[in-house]
Order: sequence, then C-alpha cells, then structure tokens
Amino acid sequence: MAFFSQSEARVVPGSAPGALPEESALVRSCVDGDGRAFEELVRRHTSRVFNYVFQMTRHRQDAEDICQQTFIKAYRNIDRVDPDRPIIGWLLTIARRTAINHFRSAKAWTELPEDTASTETSPARQVENLERAGNLWEKARQILAPRDFEVLWLRIAEEFSVEETARVTGLTQTHVKVLVYRARQQLMKGETTA
Repeated sequence: MAFFSQSEARVVPGSAPGALPEESALVRSCVDGDGRAFEELVRRHTSRVFNYVFQMTRHRQDAEDICQQTFIKAYRNIDRVDPDRPIIGWLLTIARRTAINHFRSAKAWTELPEDTASTETSPARQVENLERAGNLWEKARQILAPRDFEVLWLRIAEEFSVEETARVTGLTQTHVKVLVYRARQQLMKGETTA
C-alpha cells in the first residue's frame, strides 16, 4: 500500500468552511465501503499528513510509520467523519494523537543508512530537501517551544483557520491567537525559549 504520493488537493484559503463537493462525495463513498474512494483520499492528503507529522518527529521513519497508522485508523473510523467538513482537520487530529501515543511508548532508535540501491528520490527525502531549503522553519523550530511551533505550523504552513488549529491541538481559539502572535514576535526578535 503506497501512502506517499506528492499529489494532493488543497482547500483554497478563504474558501467556504465546508468540504469541497468532490471530497464530500469521496467520504460518503468511503462510508459506503468504496475502497477506491479511500485510496483517493489517501492520495490527496498523504503529503499534508506526512509533513505535519514530520514537523513533530523530525525523523523520517517515525513520520512514515505514524502517517500510515493515521490512515489505517481513519479507514477503520471513516463512518465517524462529517462528510460536510474538510477531512484534513480530522486526519491531522488523528495524526497528532497517534504521534503522541507513539512517543509515549517509543524506545530509543537508531536511524538506518539510506538504501543505496534506490536511485529515485523518495517523497520523504523530497520533503526533507524542501525543509532544508526553507531555513525559516528550521529557525522557528530552534527558537520556539514545541507547542508554539506546532500552532504556527498549522496556521501558516497548513493554512488552517484559527478554529481548525484549535480543534486539532485541543486549545481554545483565543489561546491559538495568542500563541501565533507570540511566536511571530519571538521569531522577529530571534529569541530562543529554553
């Protein structure tokens, strides 16, 4: 099962808060047992889920595992999702909880060397390359506390609304606004949190 495609459909910022009609139809088909519809949802949202988890873990293998577990959990519980809302918020909530549980039970690990037999750049490696090119996020990671970074990532990189960010992180909307404001101020000053 290949979860790591770079193609994805994104909700246009500023669009209506509901799901796109095509995505709603896919979710309804999934609930009715259409496996191909679920594969299409996975194809559309894998990159965003992987990127979000990678920002939390900073380890490609962990991010891949958590991303795959997220979609397995989503498949098992697809009947619980509201087809009239964008599914990405629900998926990122699952991903966040899965990552937290992963780190609670994780033991120390060592990274294995890259498979030298493969000459094709993996999607995960492409994400890493883009991350290195985007030095701003690396600076933000060094300066900000993990929760502040997560909230800023959801608001800026994922283009989530304050409401969506609050729902994924379990914070109030006011708390999200305060954290985003403080994170931006801190980044402008270049101060680190210890």
